[in-house]
Amino acid sequence: MTPRCFICGGDAFNEGTPQYRRCAACGHETLVCGQTQAYVVNDALDEKSAERASVLERFQGAVLDRFLAGRQRGQLVDIGSGAGRFLAQQGRKFQRHCGVEIMPASVEYSRKNFGLTIVGDIADVHGAIDVATAWHSLEHFPEPALVALLSALRAKIPAGGCVIVSVPNAASFQCRLFRERCAFFDVPSHLHQFTPDSLGRLFQGYGFGCTGTVTSWPYNVFGYVQALLNCAIPGHNYLYYRLKRGHPRASVARDLASLGLLPFAVPLGFLAGLLDAGVPAKQGVLTCRFEKRA
Repeated sequence: MTPRCFICGGDAFNEGTPQYRRCAACGHETLVCGQTQAYVVNDALDEKSAERASVLERFQGAVLDRFLAGRQRGQLVDIGSGAGRFLAQQGRKFQRHCGVEIMPASVEYSRKNFGLTIVGDIADVHGAIDVATAWHSLEHFPEPALVALLSALRAKIPAGGCVIVSVPNAASFQCRLFRERCAFFDVPSHLHQFTPDSLGRLFQGYGFGCTGTVTSWPYNVFGYVQALLNCAIPGHNYLYYRLKRGHPRASVARDLASLGLLPFAVPLGFLAGLLDAGVPAKQGVLTCRFEKRA
């Protein structure tokens, strides 16, 4: 039986990279080796970082404020809430807030350090959802789970409510230039690689329309910097995993190489980030607002 794209129904595919099958119609890329849930703890779960707002969390807060200016702030739900820092920082701006997370260590950390309400499934969220956020989580959902999530959001979000989404862009300059060395190329954790077209079609199929896109400055610049390091240093995303996740196999040689190359990679990353800002559909990460239609 000929496979079809679960987003647009297309049955013609071409090879994006050897690891992904790309739909010829909407550009959506699906991991070839299967749709098995990847379990990743992507946050530092230590006491020192509990109250510290990172650059990304400040960016996420600014995006939230921009997209919700003058709008109702009833219940906020963060999908893939991780350590819970974003939810703890932004939840106070809402009447209620809740996280959806499946990693036991992250759930325990969120509850212990912030006293957050965390559930394992969107179906367990009580009441209407006015705003849902998904910061780099949708690409980790197997196809059936992603369909179930969007079906639940359609049922729980009233007209005028919204979903704020941030995902890597498979149609970006970064992805096409660096391919497997792209910072956002994460096999097998990323089951999907979205494009502006496929992301828009996916949400449109569940009653949501795109009403805003912002330049994803921190993600875009980081993506170029890390990809440039990937071209020179063995080990995909070594510096990121070293700093963000506590790389289990630290290497003094690679640490020194990363530090030596950063003064060159960072300015180039900022310049390339300007290129992304000029062509939003080609930026490394898509950050969009999808509003529920009446």
